[in-house]
Amino acid sequence: MKKKKVAVVAIGGNFLSDGKSSINEQMKRAYKAADLIKILMEKDFNVVVVHGNGPQVGIAYLRQLTGQKEDIPPLNLALCDAITQAEIGTMLELAIINTINRKISRLEVLTIISQVEVSANDPAFKNPTKPIGPFYTKIEADEMKTKFPDWTFIEDAGRGYRRVVPSPIPIKIFSASSIPDAFKTANVIIVGGGGGIPVIRKPDNTFELVDAVIDKDRTACLVALKIKATHFFLLTGVPHVCINFGKADEKSLFNINVEEAKRYLNENQFPPGSMGPKIEAGIEFAEETHGSAIITNADSIEAALDNKEGTRIHL
Repeated sequence: MKKKKVAVVAIGGNFLSDGKSSINEQMKRAYKAADLIKILMEKDFNVVVVHGNGPQVGIAYLRQLTGQKEDIPPLNLALCDAITQAEIGTMLELAIINTINRKISRLEVLTIISQVEVSANDPAFKNPTKPIGPFYTKIEADEMKTKFPDWTFIEDAGRGYRRVVPSPIPIKIFSASSIPDAFKTANVIIVGGGGGIPVIRKPDNTFELVDAVIDKDRTACLVALKIKATHFFLLTGVPHVCINFGKADEKSLFNINVEEAKRYLNENQFPPGSMGPKIEAGIEFAEETHGSAIITNADSIEAALDNKEGTRIHL
């Protein structure tokens, strides 16, 4: 029996919500995500989805602060990660089932709530870079900084200001080894949502939650390597990657080898909170598997499969 192709697809939290999207708007976006999953399934893939949660987890945390006014004890950021895993997984499951079940009988979609180990000594805890929550104007960001002086804000790709939090490197995904067995009954598996619920290992070899948001591209790469995926898609807001983005000498990249990708990283072409982790994940996947990682947007995924769009990172 021919072994089925397996695609790991990393979908950004910004694709699913801008942080202030209504539930109806988020469902519309989930259906758009389901459309691209349908394309892959019609090409005989099993699919693993790893989604981001930057906008959603920021809002979830703000809700905790609002609840304090009613004497409701707030959840920490790690548990907000857990909430958004279930929340986004539910919407994606529903959208995928409703989109595909007319074509594929007995469609099964499984969401696995996933804890992910990070190092307690990761330098990210002293250098927050991961944007979460909604976009703010400079005036709004200054007002939030007055309310929450411990928060850090950065300008995010010219779209406004956002809070940033630590984004440690994932070491181990607790549920990844279950995926091959889960494919015996499921067609689509949603795992490592929001990059996973971050935990650190204590000296006594137990684990505890830690406040951070893991980059979903790095977690998706770990998943892809663990399950020996045949294809790795990193979805973003543009059809392909560019260097000198937004400048007069902007240049599109369609096929780049690992050495070129590393050089562009060293030249600071790719911001650490957005395109940088995608490039790093693509490099790791290409080096470990000798395959290609593809960076593109949802509208171009079919063209990317036909080598007509997207940025491929390869050896």
